[in-house]
Amino acid sequence: MQEQQVSINTQSKDELSQLVEKIDPALIFIKDLHPAASSCRTLLVDHEGEERILKLREVSNNIWDDTYFFYEIHALQRVSERNLTNVTHLIKEIRTDEYHAILKTYVEGTPLNSLDHERLLRDPEFIRRLDALYLQLHLAGIAKIHYQPRKIVIGPDDELTLVDLSTCVVNTESGIQLFSQEMRADSRFINKLEKEARKAA
Repeated sequence: MQEQQVSINTQSKDELSQLVEKIDPALIFIKDLHPAASSCRTLLVDHEGEERILKLREVSNNIWDDTYFFYEIHALQRVSERNLTNVTHLIKEIRTDEYHAILKTYVEGTPLNSLDHERLLRDPEFIRRLDALYLQLHLAGIAKIHYQPRKIVIGPDDELTLVDLSTCVVNTESGIQLFSQEMRADSRFINKLEKEARKAA
């Protein structure tokens, strides 16, 4: 008798724990970090005594979901190749017949969406740190860093860490033309923040 597939949209702790064990018996479910998500789950898990992020989706024919999942994998691979700081790192990619998952590092800190991020976007020092994060990624060949408050965590030392690279493109994957286009869009975003912060000062 064929084993029934566990739905990725399941909500109970027991069902999510069962799902994580099915994906990889070495992982232990801790909690769901993004319960409102629909296309994939972002779970906090224990991996060999360390807290990690398991980003998980069902294998499907949805090209849109596929694209952003593979964007993140390619970006995480580049992060690991260059040993970048202030960005989550890939631990491993997991594939089964039903599921595709990314296991990556977890960063302690406060997500921007739980703070007054509108005020932070008018703070020159915060923008300086955000600009430094974008520049580091651009120099490593990663662009299309769509700013969303939930994607950035502030650590105890006030450092910023990008924890979600699902929109990012890598120049060797997308071609230099698309990479350059997205890098310019990122830079325009930072320049706009800098101008608005100067006006508010």
